[in-house]
Amino acid sequence: MSARILIVEDERITAEDLRDILTDLGYTVTASVSSGADAIAKAEETAPELALMDIRIKGEMDGTETARVLRERFNIPVIYLTAHADTATVSRAKTAEPLGYITKPFQEAELHASIEIALHKHREDLKSREKEQLLASTLRAVSEGVISLDENEVITLFNPAAEAWTGWKSGDALGKQIEEVFQLVDSATGEPADTPLWRVLAEGTLGELPPGVLLVGQDGQKRAVTGSISPIRNHKSEVAGAVIVFGRASGETGASRPAAADTSAQDDGIGLGSFKMIAASPAMKQVLKFARRVAQSEVSTILLEGESGTGKDVFAQFIHHYGRRSEGPFVALNCAAIPETLLESELFGYEKGAFTDARAPKAGILEIASGGTIFLDEIGEMPLVLQAKLLRVLEEQTFRRLGGVRDIQVDVRVVAATNRKLTDAIEQGKFRLDLYYRLNVIQVVLPPLRERREDVIPLAEHFVRLYNTKFKRNIKGISHAAAAMLLAHDWPGNVRELRNVIERAMVLEEADWIQASNLQIASETGRPVLLPYEELQTGAESPAPDEPFGVSLEEAEKNLVKKALEKAGGNQTRAAVLLGVTRDTLRYKMKKFNLR
Repeated sequence: MSARILIVEDERITAEDLRDILTDLGYTVTASVSSGADAIAKAEETAPELALMDIRIKGEMDGTETARVLRERFNIPVIYLTAHADTATVSRAKTAEPLGYITKPFQEAELHASIEIALHKHREDLKSREKEQLLASTLRAVSEGVISLDENEVITLFNPAAEAWTGWKSGDALGKQIEEVFQLVDSATGEPADTPLWRVLAEGTLGELPPGVLLVGQDGQKRAVTGSISPIRNHKSEVAGAVIVFGRASGETGASRPAAADTSAQDDGIGLGSFKMIAASPAMKQVLKFARRVAQSEVSTILLEGESGTGKDVFAQFIHHYGRRSEGPFVALNCAAIPETLLESELFGYEKGAFTDARAPKAGILEIASGGTIFLDEIGEMPLVLQAKLLRVLEEQTFRRLGGVRDIQVDVRVVAATNRKLTDAIEQGKFRLDLYYRLNVIQVVLPPLRERREDVIPLAEHFVRLYNTKFKRNIKGISHAAAAMLLAHDWPGNVRELRNVIERAMVLEEADWIQASNLQIASETGRPVLLPYEELQTGAESPAPDEPFGVSLEEAEKNLVKKALEKAGGNQTRAAVLLGVTRDTLRYKMKKFNLR
């Protein structure tokens, strides 16, 4: 579903331009209003995801006050639109926690990038809040006390069970040093007990509370406890604190346990698996929904189709992870990466003496994957003779090793993948029709990245986080200019190309944010893709001496569109790519400027 956006702009022409551009970009404009009061009314009525707000709208409520109300009452984030603003206005505007500023007159690519970044940040914030609520619910339910600390041993989290065990209220405990609240004594001597907390913070190791310790509550009562101390690490894998989990020592009676802490955690059935797929676009969400349904079915063969670099291997793992065989092995084999002479032995295994170097029997990946999933990538490259043997496995779930005389029974799900149309290979006599029908019981088609541009920025930011860890960097994210460049590119190499581009940029970047200059994106011609304006100006003739230096924004825009059409030889699709806009937007501009 496209994002729903509210426009709050009192300049009619600007508001109309915004509506046209947003519509061309695929967004839904819920309303376009010119005052703060109308904005609040429409927000309540239409529930937009984002508001584009003129910071200096006229009326009783200015843009800053309106943005604050939208944020506090409806949790609607705002991007400010501003032509000019004094320091005081900007300072006030920040109180509404805007997700961005766009300076008028704005470039379409910059607007698009700013909106996508804002929507992504807002959605991630919502997810984070949901996780916090889930964590809070869990911490309220568990009977163990949970206390988290920062690196200075200051308490940052204190759950209800910890309140009951210690007698301290969370509001009083937060911000205090741990030794003020969590006091342990040796049950034999009554002396303060040593804990491994210092070692956990210093070395990042796990620690256990020493045996035979008593927790001294605020009321002076002493209760036998046991527990553990674990390090908390930040995004750089540095120790940033610790968490103490404690409860009743084994062998103690229930009487020694505080009544208020006598609750039990309930299984809410929520699976908190570590497998994560990034999908912000409707197309990708639909595919994932379908793939998950397929994964949970009993179907034994699945065919993945998608261009090179779309992540078919990740999808295969996704299907395995959410299937009923997730506890079994996942084994992958690229049919194009192994010579034909070795492929058969890799797939089926061999017995001793099957060939010269077969000095001992070896299981093939079909045996290894039994009970789980086998992923056959580039299935279209499998030799015909092996296709016949694979068909038998799919039909009968049995096979023989090379040189073997015994049938081996297997129970395996086969996920096959291809980046080309197998029907073409069938017509060319390179792929068996019967095998195609057997593999194609369920087909999952992965959309190319150019058809799910909403995923470009979330994927790019995911790769930034990934390479921050790998390269021990601290890049904060992607600049608006770089984001605009990423959104304008067609990504013929799909997610693999995007990952490589971000990896290279992370190596080259010296600033806090990835800049467009470090995105060395290769075009189909092999030249780097530049930002639209730079692309159109490269190689342009200098103006004649008698030409005026300054032109209006509208005239400059017309010249850019005209220049793009000239460079594209009249091809509207190519011209739209050069400008970083959709073809519909280009047609609108051509009509506006009477260009043919």
